[in-house]
Amino acid sequence: MTKNAPFKAFAFTFCLVAVALCIYECSAMSTLPGTRERYGFYCLFLILASLSGGLIGSGIAWAMGQRAMKELRSNRMKIADLERSAETLQHTAARREEFIASFAHELKTPLTAIIGYADMLRSKEMTPTTRFKAAGYIFSEGKRLEALSLKLMDIIVAGKQDFETRRFEVGYFIRSVSAVVIPSLSNEGMTLDMRWEPGEIEIEPDLCKTLIINLVDNARKASKRGDTIELFGKNEQGGYALYVRDHGRGMKKEDLERITEPFYMIDKSRSRAQNGAGLGLALCQRIAELHGTELEFDSEPGRGTAVRLLLKGGAPRERAEQTS
Repeated sequence: MTKNAPFKAFAFTFCLVAVALCIYECSAMSTLPGTRERYGFYCLFLILASLSGGLIGSGIAWAMGQRAMKELRSNRMKIADLERSAETLQHTAARREEFIASFAHELKTPLTAIIGYADMLRSKEMTPTTRFKAAGYIFSEGKRLEALSLKLMDIIVAGKQDFETRRFEVGYFIRSVSAVVIPSLSNEGMTLDMRWEPGEIEIEPDLCKTLIINLVDNARKASKRGDTIELFGKNEQGGYALYVRDHGRGMKKEDLERITEPFYMIDKSRSRAQNGAGLGLALCQRIAELHGTELEFDSEPGRGTAVRLLLKGGAPRERAEQTS
């Protein structure tokens, strides 16, 4: 049934009524005295008048129908615009909430390092060199948090897709990560095994550091006291790969397929007890995508998890130039 069907039915009914009235008038006039000699003229007049009235009525009904349909289409467009506006507002609000949750999540590990080094300065006797080093970590992590808040806002709220990258020596990068994560690992009796092949990686330093710190922190949560977490790098075909490996509880295949979804938590009770929000790996995956790559997981229940991140880079430029 078409949208104009009600108006067409009305017009058709109007015409039928006009014809019925015409027939009735013709029948009535045929019985009146003195009209027989003019009966044909009257019939013709009534038929034409009825048909004209029907056509005019139909035209008016059609025009009214067109106007009503135009108003209906206009109202539907307005409703669609309002729905799109509401959806946009909901999406914006959700992204802002995600940013707040992500930033709150990212505060934890750097703050642990800052508090740890600040406590060392406050409570222990240290050489000037060690004191300067601890103060340097506090300053650098504070500055990183300042820069990170703006970059997370760009990623989550503004949807920015490009950041300036620079080449970093892998050893320098891994040591900077270890300085942040070692205090939290030491508090739980864990150690960090660091090793790397000489090489360089092309990264946005604050974001990539956040990514690796998150992976190490997840490894910590999956491990038990006394375990060792591995952080190592290798030159591989296509670039330079960073690995984070633990020997903890591991994950099932069905969990591996969902762990990078926002707010997905494998063990909700354990995650909440460790102040987890299920945002770490979702944010890590987004940062990996901004670097033109993705996270690769290899895990088995009871045997731990290894995460691989293949980045642009490779052997140091000096070595690459010598071998070319």
